[in-house]
Amino acid sequence: MKHRIKLIGLMLVITMISTLSLGGCGKTEEKVQESELTVKVAKAQIRAIAKTSQYSGSIRGINEVNVMPKAVARVTSINVKPGDNVKKDQVLITLDSSDYQAGIRQAEAALAMAEAGKRANDVQKTAAQANYERILMLHEGGGVSDSQLEAAKAQYDALNSGSAEAAVEQARAALQQATNNIGNCTISAPISGVVGSIGLSMGEMASMQSPAAIISDTSRLEVEVQVSESEISYVQEGSEVEVRVGAVREDPFKGIVDSVSVAADPSSKNYKVKITLDNPDRMIKSGMFAQVALSTVAEPQALCVPRNAVIPKGSLSVVYIVDEDSRARMQEVETGIENSKYIQISKGLKEGQEVIEKGNTLVSDGSKVRVVAGGEK
Repeated sequence: MKHRIKLIGLMLVITMISTLSLGGCGKTEEKVQESELTVKVAKAQIRAIAKTSQYSGSIRGINEVNVMPKAVARVTSINVKPGDNVKKDQVLITLDSSDYQAGIRQAEAALAMAEAGKRANDVQKTAAQANYERILMLHEGGGVSDSQLEAAKAQYDALNSGSAEAAVEQARAALQQATNNIGNCTISAPISGVVGSIGLSMGEMASMQSPAAIISDTSRLEVEVQVSESEISYVQEGSEVEVRVGAVREDPFKGIVDSVSVAADPSSKNYKVKITLDNPDRMIKSGMFAQVALSTVAEPQALCVPRNAVIPKGSLSVVYIVDEDSRARMQEVETGIENSKYIQISKGLKEGQEVIEKGNTLVSDGSKVRVVAGGEK
């Protein structure tokens, strides 16, 4: 009986030792297993790259006109509103012309008087000419004195001086001015385009120092930006640029560098660059804010990787490559030109090497990784 009890006890001990041994093996296996981090990679490739700098400016129609009043008078009608499309010579605003109407009547009366004075002068001139010629003949015969001849000549010259004709021309000019003043009470569009703003209100007195309206031809637009002296030498006329107008859409519009100033602005010390862009659908309005991406420093054959593949580590720049054991390996690199998508690698990588572009912030040197499809090849 005692022997049987000892045997059972021994079997229980063996069973417990086996159970503990199996449990220990399971824990050892768990420690050996290593999780893999999912990453995407991209190849280092040779491509053209250019640094882009952002500049801001206000958009305006390439042909934008401030319509200035040419008469001082009260507004009697406003025929358009901002945003309206107008044709050249279309009436925008009319002013009270009653004061100028009186000016026309006065000018007409002055002209009539001047013309009457000329007619009277013509009659007197004809008589004075005949009298001078008669006295001249008498003088040649010794019938009149020199003083009588001189007096007749002076009278004729005075009537033939042109003062009467000048008075008529002056009166005609005054009438023409009065007529123009009437015409100036009608403010018309100097070009076809879109009404940007109206600077007058009903009953307000127009001033020749303030615009009555602004008309823009917005089928083609321009934006002027100020470029620093360190980058102006890289900006070329005719080059294509991206123009972002956030008020219209996220995607950029295509613009062209139209002109580059050769002299710096005296106050800002920057250089003016004018960019033009088409606006066939009239989506962009004059006065909207625009961001212009200008290409400056460029390299036609540069080894590049996606910009987010490079991570700053203190004062260094690093990338992570994947070795043959599917482990991330940190690689120090030197960078060059960068833009919104790519960055130049001037040292530390070779063409065709794959770098982690997504998931690189989660790995460390030696991390086990699993590359999934979707990275740039």
